[in-house]
Amino acid sequence: MATISALATPRGALTRLALLAPPLLIMFFSLAWPLANVLLRSFNEKGKAAFEGTLYLGNYLALVQDELLRQVVMQSLNLAILSTTITILLAFPAAYIISRLSKRLSSLMMVLILMPFWVSIIVRLFAFTTILGNEGIVNSIAGAMGVGPFPLLYNTFATVTGMVAYLLPYMILILISAMSSIDTSLLTAARTMGASERRVFADIYFPQVKPALLGGGVIVFVLSLGFFLTPSILGGPQDITIPVFIQQQVQVYQWGKAASMGIVLLIASVIGYMVALRIGGKGMLSPVQQGSRGATARDPLQLTPVTMMCLFVLCMDVILLILPLLVVIPTSVTETTQIHFPPVGFSLKWFEEVFTSDIWMESFFKSVRVAFMTALCATVCGLALARVGTQTASRMLQTTIQVVAIAPLIVPVILLGIGIYDVQSRTGLIGTDMGLVIAHTILCMPLTFLVLGNAISRVDISLEQAAWTMGAGNARAFFSIVIPGVFTAILGSLIISFVTSWDEAVLAMFQTDIDKTLPVTIYSYLKSGITPAVSAVATIVTLPVLLIAAYIAIKAVTGARRI
Repeated sequence: MATISALATPRGALTRLALLAPPLLIMFFSLAWPLANVLLRSFNEKGKAAFEGTLYLGNYLALVQDELLRQVVMQSLNLAILSTTITILLAFPAAYIISRLSKRLSSLMMVLILMPFWVSIIVRLFAFTTILGNEGIVNSIAGAMGVGPFPLLYNTFATVTGMVAYLLPYMILILISAMSSIDTSLLTAARTMGASERRVFADIYFPQVKPALLGGGVIVFVLSLGFFLTPSILGGPQDITIPVFIQQQVQVYQWGKAASMGIVLLIASVIGYMVALRIGGKGMLSPVQQGSRGATARDPLQLTPVTMMCLFVLCMDVILLILPLLVVIPTSVTETTQIHFPPVGFSLKWFEEVFTSDIWMESFFKSVRVAFMTALCATVCGLALARVGTQTASRMLQTTIQVVAIAPLIVPVILLGIGIYDVQSRTGLIGTDMGLVIAHTILCMPLTFLVLGNAISRVDISLEQAAWTMGAGNARAFFSIVIPGVFTAILGSLIISFVTSWDEAVLAMFQTDIDKTLPVTIYSYLKSGITPAVSAVATIVTLPVLLIAAYIAIKAVTGARRI
């Protein structure tokens, strides 16, 4: 007999509606209404969010006819192509080596690759200003060798470096997922038939990785088009990208051009993700278990010139990803008012300044408040969507919920930023904690839905049905049976949402003015004048991540040894 859930019956229609109401309201206020306003502004000659009888196409035609707009589009494309190419060249050799390592070493590598995900992007970008500055690490080493200083900061080189450092973990994870699923028996069979290693790679290995490589490359390219913080902080006047241009136009109330460019960016993102999934399939985006040992790891890794080159690239990748997390610590204890590397003297006065400054402490507590409320709100909404999406009998409703829940991931964050700013300006939510929570929830909801949907789908529904037969109501059975079964996933959703909100700066930049969050406060210092106090804040944020990562790495290595 087929099993049914409480939500699959006609009586459950009101329950479904009640569960879907909160996430759908947030979707309306933070996604549907903002995008509708931006679309209306793009077709309005004066950039108003109103339909005045005719569609004005001048804003879109300007993208082709206006020389400045063409330069912005071409610069964005050039940066995206360059950063995507470099990312692929650095990711493929690294992923190849990691997929061939033993479980102990692959566990350690995965910890290092994933570590930057847990550190604020603003902190990492600040670290690059220290690494690439005139008195940074690179130029200090160059000066000791009698050369330099080199112009490494506030130019295209710095922008591409920051973009590659952000994109590299995504590409590596996508490639490892594909490489770890390769059937090594095919490689062995080819070798026994006399094929050279070059032929084995070209005819057997690479064709199996190619879909993930192409699909991942498309995703990385689309992500590159949406960069705002990296070119804004590390780039120069010539590195104005589409998101930076949109933000500048909104600041001077030129909504028409900003909206049209935002819509074009959205269309490019949607097409890009569809192409990526078409090429690589859904399995391309499946997560790789930390420290997993794929099938290719059973194929012994021999030291050849090619593998030595791949090992060198892997080491360069690790340096690029980890060095920004380490460099901020020594610069936070300098005695001088300027950031130097190596630091001059030793002093803790900058930490004292941070802990006694109203600006830093208020922004810290605002970030904590908003992140905590966002975690609760996003987890509850994600749980509601996952519950209805996994338990309803309607395939159409399931598909609709999945598409709606994932949609915010596809929309460029700068477009969400200006759209939500537009809506919340009308509703009086700008500058309030609640307004920022609603904005951040739309970013976190897809993540919580994916985590909780996967967890709920594994819960045995027969246990819940047994509770009904014993007289328990739907709510009691849910909280007594389902919630304990997905408690770990709920905890993970809370952590992911908290970290995402804590790290977010683009939406918060539009939502706050005087009462800033911590990332926006750091950003304002980066734009106006960097002091060692920023290094102290970055150290406070980064040090716990480094300690946790070190603990996880030790546990992974020792656990692998026992296995």
